[in-house]
Amino acid sequence: MSVGTAGMVARQRFGEALKQERLNASTADGVRTKVKQTDAARAIKRKTVDRVSRLERGEAWPEPWELDALLKLYNADLATRVRLETMLSEGQAIAGAWWVEYEDEFPESLIEFVAYEDAAKSITTCAANVLPALLQTESYAKALTTGVAGSVLTPAVVDRSVELRRQRRRIFTKPTPTPVEFIFSEAALRQQIGGRDVMLEQLDSLIVDSASRTVSFRVLPFTAPVPSMHIVHLLEFGGESEKPITAFDSMTGMSFQKRPKEVRENRYYIESVRRLALSQLESIAAIKTIKKELSSA
Repeated sequence: MSVGTAGMVARQRFGEALKQERLNASTADGVRTKVKQTDAARAIKRKTVDRVSRLERGEAWPEPWELDALLKLYNADLATRVRLETMLSEGQAIAGAWWVEYEDEFPESLIEFVAYEDAAKSITTCAANVLPALLQTESYAKALTTGVAGSVLTPAVVDRSVELRRQRRRIFTKPTPTPVEFIFSEAALRQQIGGRDVMLEQLDSLIVDSASRTVSFRVLPFTAPVPSMHIVHLLEFGGESEKPITAFDSMTGMSFQKRPKEVRENRYYIESVRRLALSQLESIAAIKTIKKELSSA
């Protein structure tokens, strides 16, 4: 197995957070002070900035004494220290993360996304005419995957794909569950993926999920003036120094947009679709109505 994608993501997140602390460094009385990489290098007893650059790019983990020296230089408060020390310990232990066993079977970008998804403090998924993976029942997921790619994937690979999707739902059962907002088209509720029985089971599952305090739905009705055209995820993280990212589903994995301008544009798109969608209560009522129609068909 190559270098773990999940570990790489954890190091990159940590490195970016450490860099932001250097850029936001201030004196004891709160006055911003410019700390250069050369200053950081001296603090960890290095003659060049190579080590600091590697840490900030997420290419290596710092030794505990290095992190301590850098945080003292940056005059980091206790909350920042605890957050970064937690990121460090959790990141270094990530070799045992559940998704590691899937790294050789699926695109690296998908495993990277799963790592971000697990680390996110909140997620918004704006889908189009298919239900988001986190909401799919096993029967629905299997029917969808077989229908789209069954000619090139073996039944065993289809089963593993379905298993991976179900495993991702662990974010709903963590000690602190991740809140997720799902926005999807009415078409996703009416398209009979796998047939009537599969869809009835799927609609029942959505109704159960709607009772969770961390799951919210917004259905874009057929009466909306425009459709939802992309499957885009907005992932936001806990620390102020951890910038949100967006990710798009594709046939061969995921594509990421992390630049602030790109994230702002994608956020605007999501907000535009949200404004056209039904409210949470209206969306649940729509799901129940569609289930009733399908049951009596």
